[in-house]
Amino acid sequence: MSDDKPLDWGSDAEMSAVDAVMWRGDADRRLRSTISVVEVFDSEPDWDRLVAAHDWGTRMVPRFRQRVVESPLRTGTPSWQVDPDFDLHYHLRRVRLAGDGSMRELFSLCEQIAMTPLDPARPPWEGYLIDGLADGKTAYFMKAHHALTDGMGAMLVIAQLHSTTREPKPGKPQPPAPAVEDLSALDVLSRQVAEELNRLPKLAGMAFDGVRSLADPKKALSRVLRYGRSVPRVAGMISPEGSPLLANRSVAWRFQAFEIDFAPLKAASTATGASINDVYLAGLIGGFRKYHDANAVSVESIPVAIPISVRTDGDSAGGNRIAVGRLAGPIGIDDPFERVLTIREQVRAARGEPAVDIFNTIGPVLAWLPGQVLTQFSGATAMNDLQASNVPGLPWDTYFAGAKVERMYPFGPLPGCAVMATMITHNSIACLGLNIDAAAVTDLDLFADCLVEGFDEVCALAAEPPTSRMVRVV
Repeated sequence: MSDDKPLDWGSDAEMSAVDAVMWRGDADRRLRSTISVVEVFDSEPDWDRLVAAHDWGTRMVPRFRQRVVESPLRTGTPSWQVDPDFDLHYHLRRVRLAGDGSMRELFSLCEQIAMTPLDPARPPWEGYLIDGLADGKTAYFMKAHHALTDGMGAMLVIAQLHSTTREPKPGKPQPPAPAVEDLSALDVLSRQVAEELNRLPKLAGMAFDGVRSLADPKKALSRVLRYGRSVPRVAGMISPEGSPLLANRSVAWRFQAFEIDFAPLKAASTATGASINDVYLAGLIGGFRKYHDANAVSVESIPVAIPISVRTDGDSAGGNRIAVGRLAGPIGIDDPFERVLTIREQVRAARGEPAVDIFNTIGPVLAWLPGQVLTQFSGATAMNDLQASNVPGLPWDTYFAGAKVERMYPFGPLPGCAVMATMITHNSIACLGLNIDAAAVTDLDLFADCLVEGFDEVCALAAEPPTSRMVRVV
């Protein structure tokens, strides 16, 4: 067939500098960048179809057959190479819950899998079909390295590779398995040197543009000063201090999952004139406020980081196309309406920072830093008490190997922060996954109750009383 070709997803032969920084951050186990998702099915999928779907998916998206190849110096940007020993039998596994089949048992298993390091010599992902859930349900857990993609890119590939029908669809494209090309560590080094040499004319052009801008020195100076003032804010150098209640850090991940109808969030957004994301952040920060109140700890604000997508229509769907926004999470504000508006203004300011994309700008320099130096730089994320992202999901019924996907709970990595919150809206249900450092949040049940209350109060801002509330899944 003429259209038997793979998707244009993750087609770059080398990592971006930002992806390389994430990849090398794994040298410090506190900074491992493993992203994951738990899908809950209404029934048991057909195992043979599931295996075939993964084989087809790795041909449609060859990045999932590729491993990372470093230069001998382990600096610069690594390359991607089709794994000559790719073995789906290694990457796709089937396990069964041995206990009561509860959601708590499921998520405890997923925590353990997520904390287990990926094999850096293989394509950095693993998938697990998990049988034994109550009521005849099953689950699928997938973990992958963040260097593969950001949240938006992940949803793009999920939308392409999941089905809209329970029955098999005939006539799908059937690209062949990608060809294996020889690629050594020295080849990667040669490519890096060539890229640096090719960058010289660009640097010269930038220098010329800088000299030319001196024709209007006042304008040039103003632009430089604005950028210079922006850098400390974007880099988190003037963020509020972390809360003493959340000060401890460890390598122990704990998952919590919640769900809420999307309608109350949308109604609160309409009532406040803020975005869905602003309302979502206000609910999270309201939960933090209540947790602090319950522990008799008074803090006016906490350091919060949010991703800002810089993905354009021309970008490949793979890799990371994100910048970082810094907020002073206003947990000292009791009024939820005022809290929403304060967050709205902070998010707008963060998106408008002149230096918002600084990490992508200096990424090529960071990628050349030795691993130990790089992990010290990456450790700046440990300053954050909360990192939160909100990814648009799939607004239609979704199936995988004959089973319907009822829920989709996302979990981001925990790169030194106290809590990583990720929300995906799946078919009118907002699914929230929290990855929590067990040393930072010592009373998980209390924290979950406080979070539900935080969302209750922002949803109550809607013109009409909400007909449903957030529910803790686990």
